[in-house]
Amino acid sequence: MAAAAALPTPQESMHLRIKRKGCTTFMLCYPEQNVIEVRTKIASIIDRPIENFRLMYKGMILSDDATIRAQQIASNDIIHLVYKADNSEQFEKEDFDDLDRLAAEYEAKQNSSA
Repeated sequence: MAAAAALPTPQESMHLRIKRKGCTTFMLCYPEQNVIEVRTKIASIIDRPIENFRLMYKGMILSDDATIRAQQIASNDIIHLVYKADNSEQFEKEDFDDLDRLAAEYEAKQNSSA
């Protein structure tokens, strides 16, 4: 009975936005899950070995041993997925859309077609 009480409930769940170069994946997880569990789920989704990518939040590499809560991540926060560069031990840099630039480009396109 005690083990059942320790299981997370749907009310305790949260969503993470996993972003990589214009692609966003929403993932359901729990604040008390370790980052390695999230990475394992992602590895099965993207079909890549876990050692070939890492997760970053606000410019910091997420620690596999720490929980989502311990990393100060809240529901709907953006987590960046970065791959190891081809034939290298280096990882890519975080890549995210510059929303101000995209809005300006969209506005310019709208104005030119009007």
